[in-house]
Amino acid sequence: MASAGGEESRASPRLLSIPKEGERILAPTRRPDGTLRKAIRIRAGYVPQDEVAIYQSKGTLLKKAQPDVPPGYEPELDAKPKSKSAKRNERKKEKRHQVISLSSDLLTYLVLW
Repeated sequence: MASAGGEESRASPRLLSIPKEGERILAPTRRPDGTLRKAIRIRAGYVPQDEVAIYQSKGTLLKKAQPDVPPGYEPELDAKPKSKSAKRNERKKEKRHQVISLSSDLLTYLVLW
């Protein structure tokens, strides 16, 4: 009897044939339990199901090509001015991010030093 997987893994490269023009061979993969799946030969011109593009109808393609807003509409001009509290909150958020970035820079400096 053969040993448990030891000789099979060494013999498998010898058993692989040289692929013809346009063919591909996917290498054997290892299962979680340690055994090997056999190599998969993909014939010339075949596209595996995983690589086939998802079908999209003409309607979905047209909808994706359209802009999100009506023609001539500019959302920046229509935006409401920020209130006093919104501006204050934004400044607080910026300060918080600056403190975090400075502390991370200081930490990396201390670690590298």
